[in-house]
Amino acid sequence: MFETIGWIVEAKIREGRREAFEAVMKDIVAATQEEPGTLNYQYFVSDDGDVLVYERFKDAEAAHVHVTNWDAHAERWIAAAEPTRMVHLGNLPDDLRERHAALAPLWLKPFGGFAR
Repeated sequence: MFETIGWIVEAKIREGRREAFEAVMKDIVAATQEEPGTLNYQYFVSDDGDVLVYERFKDAEAAHVHVTNWDAHAERWIAAAEPTRMVHLGNLPDDLRERHAALAPLWLKPFGGFAR
């Protein structure tokens, strides 16, 4: 099957904060590119400001590195967008899941398919 782990974050850009959100998104994307264990870090946005972030990591250690780095941007990110949903993907260890507890993520475990 597949061993990588990750999550999806959904958010809504706050009224009048699109430019601020774009700025923090660019900063964190640049920082995340330096994380060798981050396999995907992709933002998608609708014309109405709905955001989806797809994040995938080679292992739990890489995910911990990313969450620690993200903490430096969290205040700006949340000031510009309200998180509305989070979904954990894969066999995330408890200590990693606890780092997102405030968002009460849905946890989806591997069920079938493949990854390349």
